[in-house]
Order: sequence, then structure tokens, then C-alpha cells
Amino acid sequence: MKALLALLTCLMVAQTAVAQVYRWVDKDGKVHYGDQPPPELKSEKPNLPSNSVGQQEGSYEANKAAQAAPVTLYTAPDCKDLCDKARALLKKRKVPFSEKSVTSKEQLAQLGKLTGSKEPQAPSVTIGSKAIEGFSEGGWNGALDTAGYPKAP
Repeated sequence: MKALLALLTCLMVAQTAVAQVYRWVDKDGKVHYGDQPPPELKSEKPNLPSNSVGQQEGSYEANKAAQAAPVTLYTAPDCKDLCDKARALLKKRKVPFSEKSVTSKEQLAQLGKLTGSKEPQAPSVTIGSKAIEGFSEGGWNGALDTAGYPKAP
């Protein structure tokens, strides 16, 4: 009976150990902890393939590339088909990426600075420090290859 109780206790502790904890400092300098991301990051949609214990799934090469050259996909509300194609390409290659929706003039100006364009368009992507404006399957695949991401299966 004691062994069963000890086993159940270990399982309960192990389950809480995989929970993600967020830490952030608000604009007033107050430190917060929680199981939800900070409010300003809730617009970002993490697209990380994961397994049942919350760890990123994928090959060693993909994980190494993600650390060296993280990928951010920039989308817009009026970008439907091309944004879906861009998202599908990243998912097919099992590339972990963040997605930012460009909805304001300020965000559009920031995207323009990243891509070097006066009139940036969505979808755009950053792969490490490289920014690519517009969707081009060949161009994006080439940049992902250069960054060390494995090719699609």
C-alpha cells in the first residue's frame, strides 16, 4: 500500500514538473509568474510541434537550427491563401516558428524595417537575421536549407 501511495505521489509530482512557467516584468517593474504568457505576447501564436510531455519534437538538426536561426512568420488579416501556404510549408518541414499578425501601422512600419521595404507585404518571414518579404516557396526553402533546417520528408 505504501509503495502504491509513493508511486502515485511521484506521478503527480512528475506531471507538474512539465508545466511551463512564464516570468515577465510589467511596465511598472513588477515581476509576474504564471502558466499563461504575458498579455503582450498573447497575439503571437507559437507553432511548436510537441510530444506528449511538452518537449519540442523533431530532429537534432531542426532543434539546433531553431536555436541558431529562429523563424518568425508575419501574416495579415487579409492574407489568406498565401499565408496558409507559407504556414503549411513551415509545418511540412517541421520548422518551429512564431507567428505575428501585422494589424497596425506601427507593426507594418516595423516589418518594413525588417524587410527593407517601404510597402511590406504579408506573408513575410525572418529566419535568424535574414528577412524575406513575400512568399516564394523556393526562396523560403533555400533560406531554411541555409539555416540548417532539415528538408521536408
